Amino acid sequence: MPSPGGLEIFFHYGRPFVARNERGMDTLPRAHLTCVRKQPVELFHHGGLGFIAVRIKAGAGARLTGMPVALFADSFIAATDVWGKAANDLLEQIALASSIDERVALLDGFFLAQRHRASRGATIDLAVNTLLQQPSRVADIARDIGLGTRQLEKRFHAATGLTPARFRRLARLRRSIRNLLLAPPQATLTTLIDTAYYDQAQQVREFRELTGFTPGELRRAAPDYSHFYNPPWPK
Repeated sequence: MPSPGGLEIFFHYGRPFVARNERGMDTLPRAHLTCVRKQPVELFHHGGLGFIAVRIKAGAGARLTGMPVALFADSFIAATDVWGKAANDLLEQIALASSIDERVALLDGFFLAQRHRASRGATIDLAVNTLLQQPSRVADIARDIGLGTRQLEKRFHAATGLTPARFRRLARLRRSIRNLLLAPPQATLTTLIDTAYYDQAQQVREFRELTGFTPGELRRAAPDYSHFYNPPWPK
C-alpha cells in the first residue's frame, strides 16, 4: 500500500514475487528496492517463496544508496543497479544462511558498510519527523528549519520520493491504519477517525482511493493478512 516510509528492500532466497502492472505480470528481481507512493501494488507468488525484507525509515534511503529516493518511487529496481556485485554476493550469503539471526547479521554488516555513501540530512529529518507526527503546514516547517518553501520541497522530494504535501497525506493514512489495526474489537469506526480528517466521509474516501478498502473492509480483512501490527510469530 502507499506509504510515507522510506525504502523497502527485498532479498529473495526462494522464488521472487510476481507483480501485476499495466503490462501484465512481471517477475521481480531476486533482490530489489521499492517504495510504493501512488497506488496499491498486487504481489503474487507461485510456491517456493522465501525472502527477508528491510524497511528503511523515511529520509534515510539516500544514506544507503547514494541516490535520490525519488528514483525508486513506484518502481522495482534491482539491487545490483544500486550496489553492483556486492548485492549479488549478499544474496548468495543470505540464501546459504541457516537461520534468521544469521541473515539479519549479514544485512547489518552490509548496510553499515554502505552508510558512508551519503551525508546525513538533518533538516530533512526534522521535516520528515514533524509530518509523520502531525499535519503541519509546509510553509511553517520550511520557516522553522530555515529553508524557503520551494527549497524544502526540492530536498524533500529527493530524499523521500514525495512532495511534503503528499507525504503528509500518506502519513495521515498510516496513522489511521495503525489505529484501526491496533484498536480493540469493540471500538467503533467513528471513534477511530484521525483528527487530521475533516470527517468520517473524507477518511472513507481516502482509504478507498489509497488502499482499495474502506476502513471497515480493511479492519475485517486484516486478520487474514500479514502486516506490521501482527502479534509476534511464535518461536
